[in-house]
Amino acid sequence: MKSHNIERISALADGELKGLSRWLTQRHVRHCPQCADEFARIERVRETLAACPPVVEMSDSADFFWSKVRREIAAREQETISIPMPRLSFADWLQVNRGILATVTSALVVVAGSIVMLQQPTRSGAVMVERVDTVIPNTVATPLKGAESDVAVIWVSGLEWTPDLDQMQECFDNIET
Repeated sequence: MKSHNIERISALADGELKGLSRWLTQRHVRHCPQCADEFARIERVRETLAACPPVVEMSDSADFFWSKVRREIAAREQETISIPMPRLSFADWLQVNRGILATVTSALVVVAGSIVMLQQPTRSGAVMVERVDTVIPNTVATPLKGAESDVAVIWVSGLEWTPDLDQMQECFDNIET
């Protein structure tokens, strides 16, 4: 709590504050002598009022009172009452609908992130550049470019795969053209 807010101190004394708002106000009252005095004054007034509750005396009996209330309701039941609707400002609307606003904002962030991720080029896959016929019978060489500019892979279909480059060289040497 940044300032001396009498309404908030009164709400604390009445037990109306909950959670973080209550904790912050209590902390402020503990550290601010002016607000601590105000809180103590409010507590004394509450104790005084609780010690001397007002005595309500009715001029009529309870049955007679409620019969007058029913008669008044019956007399006014045909009347229409027009209650003007208050106009909410944009700030009021945001305050009332902050959950919706948070949901929409989160959804927009997810959509924007997805769009950005989808537009970035993939670095893991190879891209086929062209197809080349070879002088080796029953084979086709397909050059592929990797994500790195200085790396190129040539895939020759129709040959046996060997993980060892020396064995692959022997395969090429043994091919008759």
